[in-house]
Amino acid sequence: MTEVQDLNNLELDARAEVARKAGRILSSSDDMTEQKAALELAKILAEDVAVTVREALSRELYSCIFLPQELLSIVAKDIEQVSVPFLIASEAMDDVFLEEIVRGCSDDHQVAVAQRKGISEAVSFAISEVACHSAVDKLSVNDTAHMSIRSFEKVIERFPQDTGLMEKLASRADLPIEIIEKLVFKVSKQYGELLIGKFGISRDYSSYLVSLVNRQVFSKALEMAPQLEIQNYLTQLHERENLGSDVLLTYLQNNNLRLFTTSLAVIKGQSYEIIEQILVKRDKNILARLLDSIGFSKSVIGVLLISYERLAF
Repeated sequence: MTEVQDLNNLELDARAEVARKAGRILSSSDDMTEQKAALELAKILAEDVAVTVREALSRELYSCIFLPQELLSIVAKDIEQVSVPFLIASEAMDDVFLEEIVRGCSDDHQVAVAQRKGISEAVSFAISEVACHSAVDKLSVNDTAHMSIRSFEKVIERFPQDTGLMEKLASRADLPIEIIEKLVFKVSKQYGELLIGKFGISRDYSSYLVSLVNRQVFSKALEMAPQLEIQNYLTQLHERENLGSDVLLTYLQNNNLRLFTTSLAVIKGQSYEIIEQILVKRDKNILARLLDSIGFSKSVIGVLLISYERLAF
């Protein structure tokens, strides 16, 4: 292989070819002597004055599982043309290094990290917390990234008026129940302002219409969640004394039988299965007695029964 001291005498194309060869050896060779020589060349070529040489090296280093920290840092923090493809594809970077890139490098570097496959929760949170809007946008549509509740909350906190970004978050398969309601209200708030400005309706009536839509959208999203998550959410709602007849009526009007059944189970402190066996009989008299035992008035029970009879079982 070309000796280190001979590099300065090589033409641009020749140096680029040496860079490619050194990268291939580091990526695939098991010969320790070759590896050592290739590493020495790579360290020098990673700082070559010619972008094409550095780019040729970085492309060959994508598949390296391990790289010395010094070389890794030089390549990853280079200009966009060299570093971005490397940051997206390299297997040699751990979470600590990726967080360092997100928190200390340019917007282009942040965007590159946000596009990586299988981003961890820690890196996703770093992007959510400090990265530029473009990087957060890329993260929101990266289905392989692990976004936790704290990441979702940080994005909502930083970009509360960005309806497009909120909608992208809402489309994620890993969206927690705790976040759904926040997103629905963030997006719907703008619709309320539109109603006021465009049609001249009162703010109170606009708020009522928007809240109605919020409940419908949220109930549909909630019903898609695992039963345990639904149970936990409704339990929290009940503990805050917010699981009332208005919520039950919304579930019935939107044909959310699962939510209605779980709500009754939570209020009564009984299992879902027991309440389900009561409702499956389609006997409104039995349901009336159940609702009466909860403490609802006759007029409220009457309204709930009408909606219950209209359910599409």
